[in-house]
Amino acid sequence: MGIYLRFLAVVFAYGAIVHFTNMTGLGAKPWLETPLGWRIADVIYFILDIAAAIGLWQQKIWGIGLFLLGFLSQFIIYTIFLDYFASTSEEQQTIYGLLGTEAILILIFFILFFTKK
Repeated sequence: MGIYLRFLAVVFAYGAIVHFTNMTGLGAKPWLETPLGWRIADVIYFILDIAAAIGLWQQKIWGIGLFLLGFLSQFIIYTIFLDYFASTSEEQQTIYGLLGTEAILILIFFILFFTKK
């Protein structure tokens, strides 16, 4: 489980980098031209991803909690408010890919969690 938590830490560090590049204007769109909700989500998930990455790397229970909070909250907002975050079918496919990846990572986590000795 420890190796998987460190792998998840790297995944969350990558997520933080993505949000940081969005906030610095290096993303696909200039940050100040994106909807306010996107900018708020970038800031929140940047902070959450950094904290989760640190906690997961250190194998702390709060890191696992932040990992679950981050993935589950993204799953909720990207399914309920999909039209707000994705206006084209290409953007929707990207979000579906993200959600599929997150579902697989959570499934692996729970399999490892419930089968650990």
